Amino acid sequence: MHRIIHIITVIFGAFAGFGGIEHGYFEILQGAGRPDRLMIESIGPPCVPAEVWHACEPALTIIPNFLITGIVALLLGIITMIWSIAFIHRRHGGSVLTLLSVALLLFGGGIIPPIVGFIGGLLAIKLSRSATAR
Repeated sequence: MHRIIHIITVIFGAFAGFGGIEHGYFEILQGAGRPDRLMIESIGPPCVPAEVWHACEPALTIIPNFLITGIVALLLGIITMIWSIAFIHRRHGGSVLTLLSVALLLFGGGIIPPIVGFIGGLLAIKLSRSATAR
């Protein structure tokens, strides 16, 4: 059972990382423009959120620049993906994945990918605690 949960946490973390990379790419394409609010659409014009199923990839950012937000989201996505694939099994692997997911949420990595990564981090924390309890 532990092996299955470990695989799930790796998949959830890798999904969060890939989502951060994807959101970051689309934000970089928007250039150095300033968002007019904290909630942004990663895919800029001509995408119209009300007309497409993915709502132009909504994200949250506390950085007032699409280009910098995109670079940070891209780097955080890469780090999250590497961490979840290579280091999630370590003692504080779940805690780091949880923190990386929160950072992705705050810095343009989307909404759904960071939530999935956060859940993966919590699962990894539970897995490490149950392994320690034996």
